[in-house]
Amino acid sequence: MVSHVTTLEDGYFKALHGIRIKNYGLSVPFPYVSDTHCCLICLQQGNCQSANVHEREGLCELNKFGPQDSGAVTEVNQSWSVYYKSNVEDRELMLRATSGVGFSVRDTWLGTLSPPPPQDGCKSMASAVCTTHYRNPKIDLWETLSISEVMIELYKNGSRVMFMTFNGTGSNLESWMSSSRLLTSSWTTLSPTRNFIYFSVKGDQPCSRVFLILQNYGGCPKDAGWFVVLDPISSDCCPGEWSDLSKKPKFVYSALDNVARYQSTDVDFADVMAVFVKYT
Repeated sequence: MVSHVTTLEDGYFKALHGIRIKNYGLSVPFPYVSDTHCCLICLQQGNCQSANVHEREGLCELNKFGPQDSGAVTEVNQSWSVYYKSNVEDRELMLRATSGVGFSVRDTWLGTLSPPPPQDGCKSMASAVCTTHYRNPKIDLWETLSISEVMIELYKNGSRVMFMTFNGTGSNLESWMSSSRLLTSSWTTLSPTRNFIYFSVKGDQPCSRVFLILQNYGGCPKDAGWFVVLDPISSDCCPGEWSDLSKKPKFVYSALDNVARYQSTDVDFADVMAVFVKYT
């Protein structure tokens, strides 16, 4: 459960327990009187976005990132809690999917599957604090929201390893992910002018390959693309090959600045996939 800490200011902080932002950057740990005191000190610092609190040792660390910011490096540590300014987040988390938990990412996104309730850590990008998927109920109101941008991000060991930003204006639950809506990406070679076999949320459904960006099918060893979620939906199309893996879903991405063969060392696997939105 996310708790709230009321401050003496107009805003409030939300708390994620068992999480610490490692690259806190604004201060060395210093003693504090209470969690509210630590939050008040953060409010007095113009560039402080959150605070790590170690209640047993009475320590406070000021952070320049919030737990959902792309630059934040988080860790699982039950001795700490992170308190972050909820009124400064300029984007909203819509989906936080976890690798290897056995629940379909596609069906969770579309609302046709309800995975177990998320733990507190399912809004953090740390890898070992969530055993299900988090789905924001606002997803069901998608077409009534004033969404301007949609972002997919991948995290490994708490650090962001991939991002894509799409034009979300006038989109629905599936249409936002398309090559024509792509705005920016961590791959400089990924652009709407490239040729794709798949670039969509649904992807190659018979093969359980969703949120798929694929350039080439040439027999399993030659399958090549930028990104795919291997979903635990149905049987695999390449028995004994690159996509025939246990503990799905798997988040597979090109580690190159270009398309990569999925059956090669040019791909890597992320722990967490997140979808954020920005509003107009």
